[in-house]
Amino acid sequence: MPTQTWTAPPGLEGVVVTETALSDVDGATGRLTYRGRPIEEVVQTFRFETLVPWLVTGTMRDLGGPAWRELPDRPWPARPMAALAAVLLHLDDAWPDDVESACRLVLGLPVMFGRAVSGGRRCDDPDAPVAARYLALVTGRTPTPTHVRALDAYWVMAAEHSLNASTFAVRVAASTGARLPLALAAGVGVLSGPRHGGAPEGVLTLLEEIGRQPDDPEAVLRAKLDAGERLMGFGHRVYRAVDPRARALRAVFEQLAGEDPWARLAARTEEAALRLLAERHPERPLATNVEFYAAAVLKALGIPRALCPPTFALGRMAGWTAHWWEERRRGRLIRPLARYRPV
Repeated sequence: MPTQTWTAPPGLEGVVVTETALSDVDGATGRLTYRGRPIEEVVQTFRFETLVPWLVTGTMRDLGGPAWRELPDRPWPARPMAALAAVLLHLDDAWPDDVESACRLVLGLPVMFGRAVSGGRRCDDPDAPVAARYLALVTGRTPTPTHVRALDAYWVMAAEHSLNASTFAVRVAASTGARLPLALAAGVGVLSGPRHGGAPEGVLTLLEEIGRQPDDPEAVLRAKLDAGERLMGFGHRVYRAVDPRARALRAVFEQLAGEDPWARLAARTEEAALRLLAERHPERPLATNVEFYAAAVLKALGIPRALCPPTFALGRMAGWTAHWWEERRRGRLIRPLARYRPV
């Protein structure tokens, strides 16, 4: 029998490795759906508390309130992503292994993580939305309703995006039968890599540089383009049309711009950047991507820069958990092949 020959594209790009009912990303037309519903509709319809059980199970259900867990007084890792993974590792033995408990875990994590990284700070209103409690913990201030809505919408928008690297890691862990906290910790580890989760960092650096000379953002942007640098927050690897998550988050961003000088600066930066990119690259439309709005929103909310990656991860936990549950029910170990090639 002849030996079968095959090639694997770099990064497995374009290779289908699973089927899912959770989300569909159409980069050519700029479309993203959660369980068949456009992301723009989902952001308007759901709060994070209602999104999580719907995304994980496909049905609307009342969880009866999230099960907040008290964490021990202990020194958590200084790096925020490592601290988030450590919280998950601490919870592994204690958390029940069923779907409703999984949803409660996702909704409880922002408060548990916020307490851990704030040195045990407490929130005065235990009945407040999870976004309000998280903002109070990590900023030390009572958030405005506009800020609470902005973070909630950001988490809904960030919850799911098909089979990216961290989601694939969670699915592989789920296929082995790993319990949810450790599967989520695998996702956190993968997301901590700068090639996957570092885009908002570049946008924040850009906006902070422009903030030092706010009267002329175009001068900073033009100098970067003249030096051959990329403008972080514009263009996307998958989307060739406008990123639908950017459209969904822009409405939230515009509400913040009425309250926050930083958001107004970001709006002027976006306008100047799009004008310059159209001038330099008329053959290749480069639209604002979701990372630009995410960075601007998180900065306007007062979330410390180091906490931006775990804040995104706390939203993405919803999608990771849905993938974990979908893969667990499939019950088959993910075991791809590797082609041997001697040196």
